[in-house]
Amino acid sequence: MAQAVDPTDIKQVAAGAESALRRYARLTVGTPSLPRLIAHEALTCPLSGIPGAAGILLRRLFYRLLFARMGRGTAIGRDVTVRGGARIRLGSRVFVDDLCVLDARGPDAEIHVADNVVLSRNTVVRARNGAIRIGAGADIGCNCLLATDSRLDVGPAVLVGAYAYLCAGGLHRIDGPGCSILGRGLDASRGIAVGEGAWIGAHTVVLDGVTVGAGAVVGANSLVNASLPAMAVAYGSPARVQRTRGA
Repeated sequence: MAQAVDPTDIKQVAAGAESALRRYARLTVGTPSLPRLIAHEALTCPLSGIPGAAGILLRRLFYRLLFARMGRGTAIGRDVTVRGGARIRLGSRVFVDDLCVLDARGPDAEIHVADNVVLSRNTVVRARNGAIRIGAGADIGCNCLLATDSRLDVGPAVLVGAYAYLCAGGLHRIDGPGCSILGRGLDASRGIAVGEGAWIGAHTVVLDGVTVGAGAVVGANSLVNASLPAMAVAYGSPARVQRTRGA
């Protein structure tokens, strides 16, 4: 009996025994369903690259068919990639800037974006059989990566600077003989939580298992590998608490 293809693993899907069209469907809409793929392509091919106000208006009218929910006033920029749209929920007045990627990969994946969230240009939000929740009023800078194999919770009014990486999972095991890392598998993911009103500085990496407390500030170019309390001001590699806001 052929081994089942892991729908979260792009390499497995791309090398699967299905036809090239069905493999593409599995990567794009989450299932090998050709009718779903046709509907997806019929919307995205003509509409994704239209510039200006006309493009935003047309995508506002018709892209809601791609998602589980798309609230009123939500705007989608040019050339946004949507994978697994049936598992993605966007609130009202969300702005998804040009060239972003929204990728809900696997049957247990979920992406929930609350009202008034900004996802800036080139940002990737990828849930791989896990859940990403971004709270109301959060502002995610350009070229960020928010990824999880378990859970990634970004609280309301959180500010994330450009080029920040919040990676909840995907840590490769390094034990065992031999030099190849790819065959070792992954450690169990513990998730990431960022509390309300926190600020994650530009070029910062937040690793799996970390909680950043409400109102905490993490300076630019930091590596956060341990949890930070509420209202802390921390920076460095690894990040260390330097003081407490308001103290």
